[in-house]
Amino acid sequence: MSKFHYMALKNNSEIVKGEVEASSLRDAREKIRLLGFVPTKVYMEDTSSQALKDGVSHTSEKESQELSFLSLNDKISFTSELEVLLSSGISILEALETLEINSPSSKIKSICTELKQKIMEGMTFSQALNSLYGNVFGPVYTSLIASGEHSGELEVTLGRMLKLLKNQDNIKGKIIRASIYPAILLLLMFGVLLLFAKVIFPAFYGVIAFSGGTIPLMAQILINLCTFVGNFWWLILIAFGAFGFVVSSLLKDEGFKSRVDKFILSIPVVSNFIKYINLSNYLTVLQISYDAGLPIMSGLELSEKTLGNLLMKKQACETTKFAKKGKSLTESFQLSQLIPGALMTMIATGEKSGTLGKMLKDAADVVEKKVDLALEALLKMFEPAIIIIMGGFVLFIAVAFYQLYASMLGSIF
Repeated sequence: MSKFHYMALKNNSEIVKGEVEASSLRDAREKIRLLGFVPTKVYMEDTSSQALKDGVSHTSEKESQELSFLSLNDKISFTSELEVLLSSGISILEALETLEINSPSSKIKSICTELKQKIMEGMTFSQALNSLYGNVFGPVYTSLIASGEHSGELEVTLGRMLKLLKNQDNIKGKIIRASIYPAILLLLMFGVLLLFAKVIFPAFYGVIAFSGGTIPLMAQILINLCTFVGNFWWLILIAFGAFGFVVSSLLKDEGFKSRVDKFILSIPVVSNFIKYINLSNYLTVLQISYDAGLPIMSGLELSEKTLGNLLMKKQACETTKFAKKGKSLTESFQLSQLIPGALMTMIATGEKSGTLGKMLKDAADVVEKKVDLALEALLKMFEPAIIIIMGGFVLFIAVAFYQLYASMLGSIF
């Protein structure tokens, strides 16, 4: 049996200190809970263990200060586990401590450590989250958490946030899956191109050169192209990197991005996909904020932040302005033309019947199905384009090969 020192919360407010004898750290925590306390720090009596604890604490604090990004999967994991723990009736501190101990992610462990420390210093969970990781989780997440905590339905709000995050992950997954087929075709094209240019054509090239013949133009172009890629691949990577940097810098300019967004919305099939993705996030956040008890004005302002397309964001801002002037939600959407007509009917019905939350949820579900249809239409548009590109590539290789073969025969005979 070893002696463990502890700091704990009594009645979730008063900090108490003490010591217990236990066979392990886990056993010590259990004994502290049996005393009616929520353990926040437990360590063995020897100074080396204490120093180790302090070192971990300082390291976690340093990591939290450097943490600027959290993947969507980590956000889903953090939100899901926290929602389950709070739904079981335990306190927020004990839930964070459980996550800190059991989470496989070092980032989540660091987040839980720092949040727990801030709560013990007197902050609420939402205040701690916003002050430490507001940029990581974003304004939508932190604002809805604050609303849920204020209304006493934090676990319910976490469940709603989990739905939004999973919806975003679902859309992201669909886009990735849709990109796999074109990517494989491009890799195959590149592989075949290298095979012909580096192995097959040089064999013919040697025979023609030995016989004093001439290399056909198309074959020469292909060989020169692959030779350039092989010798100056680093230059091509630098050029692509520079191009990406220039484009990302230009997109930070609101005027340039506005013109790009306007052009994208002018492409028939692509515009539907972009519109429905933006509307899916917008309506989902509006529905979650409404169900969480936020005023409709706050919900509209919060939903604006989910829109990536500047033209749609401008329409959303106009919607909020009309609502502030006393217009109903239906009238505001009609004037801004942000929401399509079919969805307008659902929202208008919800306003009149007092079931706006349900209708917003139904509208978000309809838009999510529209995203699937728009993505399917986008793939159908790309398939003929890919076939044309593949056909042109095969034709180029075939003509170059035929010319090279004919030149070789001509040089021999």
